[in-house]
Amino acid sequence: MATTSTVGSSASKDVSQLSPAIQQALQGITMKTNKSTLTQDDFLKLLTVQLQNQDPLKPMEDAQFMGQMAQFATLEQSKELNASVATLSTSLGFTSAQQFLGKNVTLNDAGTEVTGKVAGVMLVSGVPQILVDGKAYTTDKVTAVTLPTP
Repeated sequence: MATTSTVGSSASKDVSQLSPAIQQALQGITMKTNKSTLTQDDFLKLLTVQLQNQDPLKPMEDAQFMGQMAQFATLEQSKELNASVATLSTSLGFTSAQQFLGKNVTLNDAGTEVTGKVAGVMLVSGVPQILVDGKAYTTDKVTAVTLPTP
């Protein structure tokens, strides 16, 4: 008898009432305990099995099929938008860190006050950091900015 794990618990659900084709499609789908939704590949696999095994005398209604395809298109657009926003966020963070170049900053490094001139800006794992006295600091540690004295 085929079973699938319930997300977030150790209980099992009986899937033996489902058609053999659906049971076979479900065998390749694994749900992790920290995951509450199907992946894009899982969605496509189930949609393909559904189309392959539909009754030719009662095919899937156009509205239902179009709704599923619209959900898929929305999922794709959401993924692309998330990637674009992440890239934009990194770029904006790096650009804003450049305002510290050549200026004197005071920062709080684990309770210790550090003061020095910003000699450089870099990205470390996508996080903008400023270089003060040869050491990199994230910009959120800056507590004051002053112009250097000539």
